[in-house]
Amino acid sequence: MNETRDEHTTEPRLEAAGPSSGFLLGFVGGTLVGTAAGVLFAPQISAALRNIRRQLTDTAAGAGGAAAEHYREATTRVGDAVDDLQQKGRAVYRNALTAVVRGAEDVKERRSL
Repeated sequence: MNETRDEHTTEPRLEAAGPSSGFLLGFVGGTLVGTAAGVLFAPQISAALRNIRRQLTDTAAGAGGAAAEHYREATTRVGDAVDDLQQKGRAVYRNALTAVVRGAEDVKERRSL
């Protein structure tokens, strides 16, 4: 019986030690592999991020330039429309003034008769 007992008491100890040491070995190995991959790929990732940032900056600058151009065009169109309205308003004012003056002259003529 002692032999059976010794077998049962030693086996669980080996199983308990096995998973924890395997986890620790996997953790350390994964850390080393991750660190090596980070060191190897860091320059490439940095260059890719710089390219993306440059593209975004160029796109934003292009969009800003296009927006400024559209704003200038809209301002010019609005200015032209205001000028046209002012000219039309002045023409209407002249016509109305002419009509009032003619009406006043007609009233004077009729009074004198």
